[in-house]
Amino acid sequence: MTNRLERLRHKIDKLIAKHQPYALRDFTIHLYGVSEYCALLAIRRELDPEIAATSGMLHDIYQITGGTIEEHAIKGAVEAEKILRSMDSYTDEEIAVITTAISRHSKKRKFHDPYDELLKDADVLSHSLYNTDYPLIEKDTARYYKLLEELGCCD
Repeated sequence: MTNRLERLRHKIDKLIAKHQPYALRDFTIHLYGVSEYCALLAIRRELDPEIAATSGMLHDIYQITGGTIEEHAIKGAVEAEKILRSMDSYTDEEIAVITTAISRHSKKRKFHDPYDELLKDADVLSHSLYNTDYPLIEKDTARYYKLLEELGCCD
C-alpha cells in the first residue's frame, strides 16, 4: 500500500487528465513543482514536509476541476478539504493547516502563518523557475529575491 501523499498524487493526476487534458503537462509540472518546493522549504524551515507537499499538490485544485482563477484560492480550499476528507487519512488539524495555506496562497503581499508563507514561496519559485526568460510578476519580485537569499543563491 502506498503512503497518503502518493495516493493523493494519483487522485490529482486523474483529476487533471479528466478535467484539463489540453493542459495536462502544464498543470502536472506546476503542481508537482510546487509540491516539491514545499517539501524542500519545509525541511529548511523545520516544518512537516508531507503536510507542506500536500498543500502544494492541492493549491490550484479549483482551476484544475474547471473553475477560474477568480477566487481560486478560497474555492480551492473547499475542494481540497473534500478531497482530503474523502481519503480518510488526514486529521482535522492537518486539513485545517493545508486548507488555510491554500486559501491564502494568492495573497503574496500579506504575511500569514508559516505553512501559508511556505506555499506562497513555493508557488513563486515554480512560476519563476519554470522558464527563467519569463519576466517576474511584479507582486512576486521581492518574495522571489528573498527566497534566493534564503536558499543561498545570492549574497
